[in-house]
Amino acid sequence: MTVMIATPASKLRTPAHRTLALLAAVFILPFVIGTGLFWLDWRPEKFGNYGELMQPPRQLPESGLRHADGGPFPSSELRGKWLLVLPVSGPCDSICEQDLQRMQQVHIALNKEQDRLQRVLIASDVAERTDGRIRSEISQRFPDLVLATVSAGTAAAGWSRALGGTGREIYVVDPLGRVMMRYSNPIEMRGVFKDLDRLLKYSWIR
Repeated sequence: MTVMIATPASKLRTPAHRTLALLAAVFILPFVIGTGLFWLDWRPEKFGNYGELMQPPRQLPESGLRHADGGPFPSSELRGKWLLVLPVSGPCDSICEQDLQRMQQVHIALNKEQDRLQRVLIASDVAERTDGRIRSEISQRFPDLVLATVSAGTAAAGWSRALGGTGREIYVVDPLGRVMMRYSNPIEMRGVFKDLDRLLKYSWIR
């Protein structure tokens, strides 16, 4: 009589089977975890950005701006590129000039992505009348900076809602004209660069 001895299933597994099981786990496990996090509506507490996300994003007004020379400046002229915007409510003092200089450095540091970003200074009409440097000295120092003014009244209120704050803040606006990130003082320009570098790298908006 022949006696049959049962062999555990684990003994029957070959190295090839174990390798196949490991590969299956590597490829399948992330999908299982991702699906579980999706249905649990889990969100990480820290997204890694340095600026404050505007939730929801604010749409720039369609009108109300003028070029520094007084001509009309339709908001549509600001679309199509990412914007780094510095709004000022008074004269562009030494702190304002330092911000402009650091914004320029961030722009240059973007290297091959420079063409996708435009720097903008938006001053109140009163500030422009009391500080002619917005149109002369500053435009000479920063020839690639877009200069715009906004008049008092309803137009100013709309732009203040879109780019509100203390007057010492820098904003990131997407190519569709939506204000989506804000940096408040003290502004760490290294963080601004890292955020912009990531946005330009991964954004489907070009």
